[in-house]
Parts: sequence; structure tokens; C-alpha cells
Amino acid sequence: RERLSYDKWSDGTIVEPTYDPHCVGNDIRNGCEPLEVISADRLMDFTRGRAETAKIANALLPDSRMGNDAIDQKAWGCIWEELLKNKNGPKTAHGKPAGYVDKEFNFSEEMLTEMLQELNRLTNKYSQHPWDTKPTANRLVELLMEHTLLLQMELDEIKSGARVLKYEDFLGPKMWQTKRERREILRMNQWEEDMDVDAELGGEYGANSANERQEAEEHYNRFSDFGQHLFVKKRRGIRIKRARRKAERNA
Repeated sequence: RERLSYDKWSDGTIVEPTYDPHCVGNDIRNGCEPLEVISADRLMDFTRGRAETAKIANALLPDSRMGNDAIDQKAWGCIWEELLKNKNGPKTAHGKPAGYVDKEFNFSEEMLTEMLQELNRLTNKYSQHPWDTKPTANRLVELLMEHTLLLQMELDEIKSGARVLKYEDFLGPKMWQTKRERREILRMNQWEEDMDVDAELGGEYGANSANERQEAEEHYNRFSDFGQHLFVKKRRGIRIKRARRKAERNA
């Protein structure tokens, strides 16, 4: 994220807001202002999905290019139920095979805080003039506040320890750097322990510790932190078992 920061790509020039010329002319009928704001989360919700489907249909009906071909209103709910609830038709996010369980990922406090700041910025913007009198802006604010509440609950769980972060979660650059440094220290300490075990067994790879360390460093640069961790752990176990078998044979 640091490499993509604004300061690295901007010389400080202030860019004045502009309006897309296609929206000013006659390229787009009635301009570019949105007709409706649709929530994908609500569309896929079994309680609110029918109402969200009706919002889509009602937005299309006034346009003769699509409204004349729209199916009868009585069938709107049926279409939603068949596609999303009964999973008949094209695959959707709900159309997973039976028994499939989505893998959940958590976000660190740093990343959740950034998300909340952006949500609050958008909420404040579209709650004020000239947006506050537009139904679409009011709907957007409603959805933003809904997401803000969910993210705040998640952030509270992270802070309290109720939600525990794992290595594969989205940790953010600050926490990721801290974990990387801690893992490097643990890895080097483990090498010292391996040398001690090997020396006690009269092993041969303690004598080649300099080469082993160099090899580990090369692999460390080649693998991800997690992959390196598994690689070193597996190799360490193999070498210690080999040293023990050799010691048993020489006993």
C-alpha cells in the first residue's frame, strides 16, 4: 500500500472537479444521475430479496426500451425465488455445492479503521446539500450506515479479543510487518535450538550450520512467510530424525 500512496504519484497539483462530457450532452438520456440504488446484499437476503427485485423492475419499467418487454409484476417474486432461493438458473454466490462452507477471513483493527473512515466520509457527503433531498442519496446513506454498524461490531470484537486474527487474515501493512519481524526472530531462535539438538546427537548438520543457515535464507527470500515456516518445520523434522537414526546405529 505504501508504494501506491498518493504522495508518491502526485506532484501536488490540484485537479478541478469535472463532469463527464457524455453526461452533459445527449449521449445518455436524462443524464447520468442514478435512477435507483440497489443493494446486492439485500437482493440475496431471503427476507428482503423480493423487495429489492421489485426496485430493479420498477427502475426499468419507465424506459420503453426495456419496460415494454418486462414480465408481469406478479412473476417478479417468482423469478427471484427460483434464481436465488431455489438456485435454478445461472450460478450465483449462493449457488455453492451441497456441503460447501465458505472460508471466512477477518480484518485487522488497522484495516477496519480505514474502512470505517471511508464509510463515514461518504455518509457525511451524501447526507448534506445538495444530496440530502434526493431519494437515491438517502437510500445510499441508509446502506452505508448499515455497513458501518456491521464493521463497527467487527472492530469491537477484534479489540476485545472475541474475534481472533489468524495468519491468513487481512492484517494490514503495520501488523503484517510486526508479524514478519516476530516470525523471523522465532525462526532464527529455532535454528539455535536445532543446532543444540543436533550437537547432542553427534549429528553432522551442526557442523554445516553456516551452510544450512545460508540455504534457509535463500529459501526465506523465495517463499512466503507461511510457506517458509512449513518448509523449515518439515525439513527440520526430517534432519533431526535422520540424526537420531544415525546416533542409534553408532550406539
